[in-house]
Amino acid sequence: MQPPTPQQLMQQFAQKVARTRAYSYTWEFQERDERSGKLGDKQIYKLEFLQPHYRKMTIIQRDLFSNGAVLIYNPDVEKKVHARKGLIRRVYELNDPEIARFFETDLGSILKDLQRLFRGAKAETVKRERIGQRDGYTLRFAPRNDAVQQVSLTLEVRDLMPLRIEYADAKGIRSLRVFTEYAFPNLKPDDFQF
Repeated sequence: MQPPTPQQLMQQFAQKVARTRAYSYTWEFQERDERSGKLGDKQIYKLEFLQPHYRKMTIIQRDLFSNGAVLIYNPDVEKKVHARKGLIRRVYELNDPEIARFFETDLGSILKDLQRLFRGAKAETVKRERIGQRDGYTLRFAPRNDAVQQVSLTLEVRDLMPLRIEYADAKGIRSLRVFTEYAFPNLKPDDFQF
């Protein structure tokens, strides 16, 4: 079977995001350290998400203070983010810069950013590649008029979930997300509270 065109792949991913009611995934994240120019330490997170807006993120590996922390957003209870690590609890306002990335981790937010960068971009032919034990479609494109100069997106062939997303600029890789596992659990709003 021939891989889809870049436009078809982006459209299929958008359809997957729109019709997926609940999901969870674990991902590894690295970001370039501007002083050294190299990718920083690997961080590991797990996200559980239920449409339209429930989310729970567990910090598996980031730093000694954060490891094991859980952040939950359930606007049915309160329009704030609740965090807990052991006996320590904290409540964040939605606009608190300390949790800004918390709202950028779901598939809808990732898709929105990719669509913004893809608009008017110069795209390469989609290639079928093996990432670990999984088959993926890889789309590489160069956004127009953006600090990000190259995006590489790999979606699993079987169900179009992301396997890898890499953003690069003139200095090299800016950030890298590798999705290591995902599931489609039967989540309910009650699952999003302490």
